[in-house]
Amino acid sequence: MKRLFTFALLFVLATGMVWAQNEKYTKAMGDGINALLAIDRSKPDPKALVEIANRFERIAAAEPKEWLPKYYAAYANVLLGFVAPTLTEKDQYLDKANALLKDAEGVAGKPNDEIEVLKAYQSQIHLAADPMNRWQTDGEKFQGFLQAAKSINAENPRIYYLEASSAFFTPEEYGGGKKVAKPMLEKAQQKFTAFKPESGIHPDWGKMETEWMLSQTN
Repeated sequence: MKRLFTFALLFVLATGMVWAQNEKYTKAMGDGINALLAIDRSKPDPKALVEIANRFERIAAAEPKEWLPKYYAAYANVLLGFVAPTLTEKDQYLDKANALLKDAEGVAGKPNDEIEVLKAYQSQIHLAADPMNRWQTDGEKFQGFLQAAKSINAENPRIYYLEASSAFFTPEEYGGGKKVAKPMLEKAQQKFTAFKPESGIHPDWGKMETEWMLSQTN
């Protein structure tokens, strides 16, 4: 009886420690995500983004079995690749994002639609940094990653947001423009309305940008 009581006590203590550790992880992730959400999208602060990326990398080091910290560190680096002033700096951040996504993929251990979507976003920003020289290779990668994401989870709204944003910012003479993008944006909006993230720290970005682009098509 005493042995059974001791085992039960150890089990309760171990469970409590795991719960406390998970709570600490979730709070750290939530704080990082809130910092990302607080970034001024019209004029992102590169220093703040670097700090956020570093924060997620520290969480990733402390939680090596979790893919989300590496994912968000990659996401912050993709944003840095967009706002960096020179092509060299853009590519450094985007290469870092690519490496982090490969790490996240290894940790996830199975096909993951959110990782495929972010790989597509990385390709889109990489293309935008030097469109004349990258449209063919990065364009193919972009489409391939989105198709991979669709094959895993066709209800992911970020797939349709990225497709729509690609059309929205492509000149009309090259087959894009607001008219072409509008039905795609409407589809993305529908997907966002139906979407429920797996948890409070799982990816849930793109809705605000979708609504802004849609407002520009009227």
